[in-house]
Amino acid sequence: MTAPAEPLTFPTAVPSHPDALGARLTPGSHTADVNGNRLHYVVRGSGPVMLFPSPGWGPSISYLLPQPALEQHCTVVYFDTRHSGDSTGPEQPDQYTLSHFVADIDGLRQHLGAPRVFLAGHSAGGQQVLAYGIEHSEHLLGIIAIDAIAAPDELRTRELLAAMERRRTHPFYETRPGFVDAAIAMMTGADTTPRSITETLDAIGPFYFHDPELAATVMPTLQIDETANGYANASGFQGDDVLADLHRIDVPTLVVVGDDDFICDPVSQAARIFERIAGSTLAVIEDSGHVPWAEQPERFAAACDEWLATVTAEHA
Repeated sequence: MTAPAEPLTFPTAVPSHPDALGARLTPGSHTADVNGNRLHYVVRGSGPVMLFPSPGWGPSISYLLPQPALEQHCTVVYFDTRHSGDSTGPEQPDQYTLSHFVADIDGLRQHLGAPRVFLAGHSAGGQQVLAYGIEHSEHLLGIIAIDAIAAPDELRTRELLAAMERRRTHPFYETRPGFVDAAIAMMTGADTTPRSITETLDAIGPFYFHDPELAATVMPTLQIDETANGYANASGFQGDDVLADLHRIDVPTLVVVGDDDFICDPVSQAARIFERIAGSTLAVIEDSGHVPWAEQPERFAAACDEWLATVTAEHA
């Protein structure tokens, strides 16, 4: 991975009392002091611990909840990354790199007293869990990377623009002249109009879905922290290419992707992640964009359930 040569390390409070450990994994909402920040997390389900971070660039965990296919196999710990949702974070723009998010995952794992955990992550959260797997596979039982970004390179740009072009013939866009051109201009930087991330997602939100009408329902649940978004951009978060180091992941890995995902597409992202992690499983969710559990809940649940049933049985 293209993170700093020297991994970032931070002091982390580790509980010294078994009862305190148990209380930290009771169902409901909690906070944890990790690396100088107060991380908010929600516990649901039962079974081995699974950590599920928000994407890191500003959205809270609200759009991720619930994940019944995961919760029936695991004690899922959804957590707001630094400065997102109900978590605090440093007011320094250089403290939001991929290495910082990886350190927070490990800090929360230690806080919960879990020697080995599953990880799940969506989009930029998927990049976080893949990067964690590269550095800390010894602490993992398995990884689920959902529509994850691994390489923000030229192939990704080509696939993204091709996917946007294909949407021109969809009835939703045909009845909105100029919509596709305006979105492409924003994504390529040809349109330099200053916008908040919320305004940007309002303009391009439909592209995240196979059924663009779903944007009006799903996108408002993001609850984005604009400051965190600015800090993540300033830190270059999501700019790392982790493909070259994915071979270092040696735990079971499920790669899930919507077949119509334009932002973390099956060709430039999912297929290359799958090819580079030995023994991984690829699940392509048909008729789905970037948020498969919202668009194709039954297909998404079936893919996760089948994989988790096999992997968790090995650790029973």
